[in-house]
Parts: sequence; C-alpha cells; structure tokens
Amino acid sequence: MKLLRLMSLGAFAMAGIQSAAAYAPASVPERAERAQDRARICMGAIEAERAERRAACDESLSSEFNRAIRADLLASRGWLSEAENALNDALRDFDAALKAVPNHLAALRGRAHALSELGRHVEAAALIERAMAVGGRATLLADRALLRERAGDLAGARTDLDGAIALDPSNSWARGTRGRFRQDDNEHEAALADFEAALALEPEVTSYHYRRGLSLAVLGRSREAVAAFDGALRLEPAVVQVWLERGRAFEALGHEGPALASYERALRLDARHEAALSRRAFLLQRTGRAEEAIAAYDRLLAVQPRAAFGLNNRAGLLAGLGKREEALRDLDRAIALVPGDGNALRNRAQLLLTLGRNDKALRDLDRAGPGHDAGAWHGMRGDALLALGRPAPALEAYRAALALKPQDRATLFGFGLAQEIRGDRSAAAAAYGALLAVDPEHEGALERREELLPALGRSIEVWPARLAGLWRDAGGAYEREREALRGIYRMLRPQPPQPVQALPTPPNPLAALDAALALDAFDVPRLIRRAQFGIGQPQREAQARADLAVALLLEPENPAALVQRARLSFRDGAFAAAQADAEAALRSEPRSIEALFQRARALTARGQLSAALKAYDDVVAVAPANAAALLNRALLLQHAREYERALADLDAAVAANRADPDGWVARAALRTALGQTDAAIADFDRALSLDARLGQAWYGRALAHQRRGDAAEAAADFARAQALDAKAEERYRAIGMAP
Repeated sequence: MKLLRLMSLGAFAMAGIQSAAAYAPASVPERAERAQDRARICMGAIEAERAERRAACDESLSSEFNRAIRADLLASRGWLSEAENALNDALRDFDAALKAVPNHLAALRGRAHALSELGRHVEAAALIERAMAVGGRATLLADRALLRERAGDLAGARTDLDGAIALDPSNSWARGTRGRFRQDDNEHEAALADFEAALALEPEVTSYHYRRGLSLAVLGRSREAVAAFDGALRLEPAVVQVWLERGRAFEALGHEGPALASYERALRLDARHEAALSRRAFLLQRTGRAEEAIAAYDRLLAVQPRAAFGLNNRAGLLAGLGKREEALRDLDRAIALVPGDGNALRNRAQLLLTLGRNDKALRDLDRAGPGHDAGAWHGMRGDALLALGRPAPALEAYRAALALKPQDRATLFGFGLAQEIRGDRSAAAAAYGALLAVDPEHEGALERREELLPALGRSIEVWPARLAGLWRDAGGAYEREREALRGIYRMLRPQPPQPVQALPTPPNPLAALDAALALDAFDVPRLIRRAQFGIGQPQREAQARADLAVALLLEPENPAALVQRARLSFRDGAFAAAQADAEAALRSEPRSIEALFQRARALTARGQLSAALKAYDDVVAVAPANAAALLNRALLLQHAREYERALADLDAAVAANRADPDGWVARAALRTALGQTDAAIADFDRALSLDARLGQAWYGRALAHQRRGDAAEAAADFARAQALDAKAEERYRAIGMAP
C-alpha cells in the first residue's frame, strides 16, 4: 500500500530541533504496517467490533490519498453506516467512493441497498443494472432479489434467487432467502432443501436452523423440529420466538413438561410476550392445573387487558372452581370487547342457566348461534325454554338436539320433562325409558318413570326396573361379602413357604437423567444434576463438561452450574477459575454452602491460607456441622499452629460424621503430634474399623506406637501400611504434622 502524508515545512523544522529523548517517532516500516492493519480492519479482513472498524476507517481515510484505496475505505465505512441504519451517512460515503472510482462495485451495491431502504427502488434497480456491467452477476442477482422483495416484486425476487443459485450454488444467503420465500408459499419440502443446503455452507447462522424447524413442524416432523430449534438456541439462546416455537413442537409431540419449560424460558427473556403467555396459560388449562392456569391468565391479562380469549378461558376455569360470579364478570368483559363472540356468548349462557337467569341465557344463545357444537346449543336452548315455562318450543329444541346427539343424557331427560309438563305422559315415559337404556342407573329417569307408569295403567312395568335395581344392589353386597370370606379363608389356610423374591433393582438416577435429557436437551436443572453425577467418573466427565457448558449458555449466572464448573476447574488445577466461579455463584446465593466450600478449597490450593481460613469460617457459620469444612479448617489451623482450635474442629467433625474414617485419622494425627498417644491410637483403631485399607491410618498408628515405645506393634503397622499403600507416609503427612 502506498502511503502519502502532507506535512508543513514548519512542522519539519520543529521536528528537527527536538531532542531524541523528547521525540522518538515510530520507524517508517512500523507506521506502514500499522496503516495496513488499520485498513484491513476497516475492510473486514481482520475481525473487530463495529466501533473499532469505524475508528479504523476514519484513521485510514485521514492519511490515505490513493484513489482506489480511498474508494475501498469509503465503501467499507458506508456499509457500516448502512448496517447501523445511518442511511444518509452511508450514501455520502458511497457517493464519495463512486466519485473516486466511478464503477466501484462495492459502492454501487451499497448505494443501491441504501436507496432501496429509503424507498427509492427505481434508482436502486438502475444502480444494480449498472453494476452488472462491471461483473459479479451471481452476487448482484442476490442483491436485486432483496431489492425486489422490498419493492414488493416477490416473483421477480424468486427468479433472481434462482439465477443467483444457478450461477453460484455456494451462495448460502441466496439459498436461505429462497427457502424463506418457499416457506411463505407453503412449499415446505423445497424450503427444507434450501435451508439444509444453506446450513451445509454456513452452519452458524441461527435463522437457517430456526426456519428449518418451522418447516419441519408444519410437516409434522416435530421431533426433528425440536432438534432444529435447539440448534438455533445453541447459537443464540436469547431469541424468544425460537423458544416459543420449540414449546409448540413439544406440545405437538404430547410432551407438556418440556413445552411448558420452553414457554417459561421465553418469558424469562420477555415477560410481556403475549404469545408465550397465551400458550403457557392454555397448556396449564389443558393439563388440568386450574389454579396455575388462572394465575397465568391473570398475568396475560395484566399485559393485554383486551385479550377476550383470555377472559373467556379464565371464566371457564373460575366456573369450574365454583366462582360463578367472577366467571360471569370475565364473560361480560369478553363480550363487551367482542360483542359477536359466539363462544363467549354460549359460555355465558351456560353459566346463566346454572345461576337460574334463564331469560338472559336464552337471549345469549340466540345471539350466539349454534357454533361448532349445534347439539349442545339446541340442548341448552331447550333447557332455557323449559325453565321459562315454554314446553312446546323446548320440545322443538330438544328434538333438534337429539337428531344430532341421540344418546345425550341431559337432552333425553329434558325432553321427558318437557313432554310431562306438556301433559303427554306416555311420550315422557318413553323418553325416560330411552334414557334408562343409555344409563340404567339414572336416578331422575328412574324416579320420574316410576311415578308416570302407574298413572298410565302400566304399573307392572315398574317392577322390572325396581327388581333390576334390587338385583344390582344385592349383587354388589354379595360380591363384597364373598370377597371378605375369601380373605378370611386365605388367612386361615396354612400358607406354603413363599419363594424368596429378589429385591427390586433400585432406580438408576443417571439412566433417568439420560432419558429426560434425550427428550429435552435444555432442561437446565437436569443438566446440572447429571454433571454433578458425572464429575469424577472418567467415562462421564466429558459429558459433564458439555452439560455445564449448555446450562451456562442458557443461564450464565446459574449458581448451581457455576459451583459444578468450579469443581471441574479445581480438578483441572485451574484454581483461579474455580475461585472465580465460586464467587460468581455467591453473588446470586451468598449462603450457598457448596459455593462457600469451593471458594475455600480454591483459596487453599492457591496458597492464600489466611483468606482460606476466613472462607472456611464462612462455611461453618452457615453450616456448623459440615464435617468436610471442619476437617479442612482444622488442617489450616494446624498450619497456623492453633492446635487447640484445630482439635476442637476435629472433635466437631467426628461428631458430625462418625462414619467418616478421615476425621478419625486427622484427629489421631494431631493427638499423636501433641503427645496424646493413647487417645491417638484409639482414634486410629476406630478409623481402621471403618476402613482397614487406609494405609495412612496404619502408618499413623505405627508412629503413635513408636512414640509410646511399642516397637513390635510399630514395626507391624509400618509393614502393613507399606503393603497396602506405597504412598502411605506421603498421604499421612498431607493431613498430619511432621513427627
């Protein structure tokens, strides 16, 4: 790159009189190298943040006078401005670049894009045509497709995309955009092919994964759709719409738990997202969680008070819980918002019927019309008319209902009552008989028919029904008595020896976690739990790391995940990272025992013993019976020569966990060092009774015997320690004081 700078003669003169110490400019090669790097940053050859790229462009333009290079720099800065929607600034830079180099391709393309965004489509199209004469037809066809889409010429845009892909099959943007067009035209199989081709070229583009998932969902391939949405979320976990569609895909699979978790994740990102609020409330309602569903509709209506469907659905839930007046208020509001909402009108009519407000119910039913369930509508009209003392029109309504639902119990009973009120006892008895054929134990039908038949001179017909009832009652009583006698007989019979049954295999928690995460790979609590199990298991540790990476991608400040990553870092010897994660966890949960403990461990490993001692004080303040913290603090206190405090901690550690041999060994080691050999040997004996394989315990007891003068016992214990563990002495010195 040729670098030209203008400097006044005065400046040269002043530079000449400066001392070397006061003014030591960079050498010419260094300045040239910096200028080249800044130019490359400006043009995107070196990746940088947008602000740094702009600063690099400004700096390079202030000192570059080569027309071609200035045109490149101006075009690059113009594209930056265009991306920031500073369209007038972008046009100034593109115009300046074209003034320097009239057919500068990047400037022509950039100016066309800016003009198109300003709605100047004809000028933009002319610039693309001019650019096509220069070269790069495949790219320019893709550009023109975008401009044509903005101008509303979708057919022309698709034609251009087809041409761009034919010329350059590796143009991922063109493939992804054509896939979007095909998706909008419901050509989902073809759209999938385009998105998959685009992902093969650029797998890190979130929108390709997301749109692929949409097409898979429409095609009924919901499991694959979930995987596609997961691919998008691994790249950008904070996109609300992807979580929403993921929830819908899980609903289509019948997996309500992961669906609900997806909607809740969307609402963490945007608490006012109406679609997520709606889907969550509806799913809770559909799964019978009435109280939670009501609270969810409350939340939706706080965000969107005019959501008539939310009022309607909440009313149904409130009515189901017996809160009828509250339900009625919701329905009144819903109908006030949408006066012609037939569903709300029918629901209000049903509620009014239960409240005995039959004239209003009938009015609502007539306003609403039959809707999708004409049988139920006719039946409710019959009920309202009958309650208003109008049996003739009620009968017409019931007949219309029975033509659609001939075995509907409520309609058959209402039909019988209407006939009875109208005075046609024979027809009423027949209606009740038809109902009893459907439901032989219907109490209302039995009672009314028994009363009607004698009046019709058909008393004999009463007895079969009564006998059937008596037979059912007697049969039930007989079965109960018979079962009771069988139980007594079984108890009195000599029982043969029962074969020994194998105890049931306890559930495998890891297998259960694997199965759950195979369904929902973003279940953060389970990811953390599986990682917790996996740490320390060589065959599982890679999985644990991956699980924590996903958990922290989704929830960067999750304290439980941070604590588990601190454990991994500690195992890796990255003690500073372990401490940083533990402290980050404590910012969310200041009293987290595990986070406090990991911080203390990390400080100890980093040699910051005073800070570590204070950190263990913090653990014990929250969890006074934490045996591990007491044991570790005791070791630090020994190092600080605070032996009485150390012994007190070890006493507390042993009391807190009498089954842990390490506590007994640690206390025995300190007692040995303090000359309390009898008590030390007793502690070593207890440790060895818990785990006879502990070489350090045999070694420590050997030292205690040696101090007490028991040479034979000491020699035997030394030999046993060496046979069990060649590093027994080393392990002992890690917890005990030097003899």
